[in-house]
Amino acid sequence: MDDLVFEPPRNGPTLWEIGIPDRSAREFYIPDPDPKYINKLFVNHPDKFRQYGLWERYTDLYPNGDIVFTIGESDYKKDWFFAQVTRKKDEKTYTGTTWQIKFKLDSVNRNETYSLRLALASVAQAELQVRINDSSMNTPLFSSGLIGKDNAIARHGIHGLYWLFNVNLQGDMLVEGENTIYLTQANATSPFQGIMYDYIRLEAPPSHD
Repeated sequence: MDDLVFEPPRNGPTLWEIGIPDRSAREFYIPDPDPKYINKLFVNHPDKFRQYGLWERYTDLYPNGDIVFTIGESDYKKDWFFAQVTRKKDEKTYTGTTWQIKFKLDSVNRNETYSLRLALASVAQAELQVRINDSSMNTPLFSSGLIGKDNAIARHGIHGLYWLFNVNLQGDMLVEGENTIYLTQANATSPFQGIMYDYIRLEAPPSHD
């Protein structure tokens, strides 16, 4: 049998991207574990994600708000937590989290369609919602619905079943200057619900040359 070559979907040139399209969240920021949970087998080990309890570190590291990632300034190796998990409010209560991607556009073609590619390395009982330039929209531009039965977060993994979503952004949703994409993980009843991103890309409209 000849080689089978998969060509990822693409509509237009890349405006920006976050991560590496390798079906893993390994390249993102993986924190040090709580000292009381350290597994000495994985100290100074390339598989740092094998340490226990890393999901709890999100609330510790971002106590006052969720991640704001600015294209051209932020570094996904340092500024993009490896999993979009729930936020712990007290011993038995959790809340969803909303991450922001801020980016600037010098010009916008309001009559064309931009493409947002969201590749997920793992999902556990999560709902991904996407909003653009208005975090208070009652109805998100996109919702995945409740998806995913991976246990990568709880089982100290870094990937699971792969998901790929393509979200169309009409040009009149964008503005010249600063724009913000809001990524919300809305399901929040346990610390193990969440999303591991693989890769995110925004594409300009296709060329008609």
